[in-house]
Amino acid sequence: MARVTEIAVREFRTTVLTKAFLLAAIVLPAIFWVLALALPFLLRPSHKPLEGALAVVDCDGRLAAAVEAEFDGDRLVRERERRIAELQRKLEGVLPDPVRELLEEQAQGTLSAPTPVVRVESSVDATDLEDFRHRVRAGELLACVRYESGVLTLAQETNRYDLFLSEGLTRQQVEDLQGALGRAVVTARSAAVGVDVAQARAALASPVPVAITLREDGVDVQENQIAKMFVPLAFMLLLWSSVWVTGNHLLTSTIEEKSNRVIEVLLSAVSPLELLAGKVIGQCAVGALMLGMYSGVGLSAASSLGYGHLVPPDKLVYLGVYFVMAFLMVAATMAAIGAAVSELRDAQTLLGPVTLLFTLPLFTWFFVTENPDSVFAHTISYIPPMTPFAMVLRVASVESVPGWEIALTSLVGFGGVVGMVWAASRIFRVGILLTGKPATPAELWKWVRRH
Repeated sequence: MARVTEIAVREFRTTVLTKAFLLAAIVLPAIFWVLALALPFLLRPSHKPLEGALAVVDCDGRLAAAVEAEFDGDRLVRERERRIAELQRKLEGVLPDPVRELLEEQAQGTLSAPTPVVRVESSVDATDLEDFRHRVRAGELLACVRYESGVLTLAQETNRYDLFLSEGLTRQQVEDLQGALGRAVVTARSAAVGVDVAQARAALASPVPVAITLREDGVDVQENQIAKMFVPLAFMLLLWSSVWVTGNHLLTSTIEEKSNRVIEVLLSAVSPLELLAGKVIGQCAVGALMLGMYSGVGLSAASSLGYGHLVPPDKLVYLGVYFVMAFLMVAATMAAIGAAVSELRDAQTLLGPVTLLFTLPLFTWFFVTENPDSVFAHTISYIPPMTPFAMVLRVASVESVPGWEIALTSLVGFGGVVGMVWAASRIFRVGILLTGKPATPAELWKWVRRH
């Protein structure tokens, strides 16, 4: 046991004290935090406002004045204020205060942005359209819009207009232009049928739901379904990154030690099984360290944003259990493949089909999260390579997975771990000293069956 511990400590130190690990485990999270703090300043609106002339071909004769009114400076400021007030109404009681305040601050920044300065030229003669198009193409006009005569009716088939744009306009400028032209049609159409736009908008505004979960401990919390949907994904990414990164370290270190003949020196002092156990335990400690660091950062962020209640302690316990299960499966696979080949490129051939099994829950996370009790979710929960990844999605998606199902899938999962570790040990024992041609799947099967 002492030799296994010594190998595990060596494996842990050689992995943790490398620049690559320090970069992945410390520097990258720090960069993400700096970016998160700087995000409000990075996302501050700074697009160039519209400046120039706009031509309007108004066959109906009632839209040119409405378009010109839409580009009035005072009207644009009032429209911005209305949108911000509507945003505040929608966010009130839905998002935690820090997130809501950040979004409102971003919205308030748009008030200080320069307003468009657009001069409107209009014509009711459709034959002037070609001349306006030539001026747009020459850069004399920002754009030219043609409204058909039926656009102010309530018929859906005529509810459209043609917009001809000059080159060089940004996406935001085009959206501002389309928004003003669309509002002009709504204003003119409402006036034609005797409807007040502001009253109609207020009447059609849907009420904002504020969902409150009444918990048994008496601490009532407001629910956010979007945040709740991404909690399982966060659990999956935590599990996947900590397991797969350390598993790849195990694969590469095994191949490097084998190709450099270091493995022969190690095997002169320990048995193949002791070497395998030490390498797996050492990398498991590395993965646990990464999982703990990233989980701590995620929990602190969730608590500061008011989402701490979405991550109860029992789900963290399940995350730890499924980490052990997933890591042992991945480690057994990586150790077996590393022992069976002599070069990293040869390992990719054997790793491809295995990776597909491990990644299937990651690719289907949204479906499993939205339907944690579906036949598909239940099925992959009982297939050992996918069991820990599928179950961590399910336990993080619903309030409570039945205890018997957690126990049964854990039994199946750890049974799969025993089988995979046993097979990996037999492959490792035979292949660790072999060099040259990589083993084929058929040869690996023979090694497993060899007594």
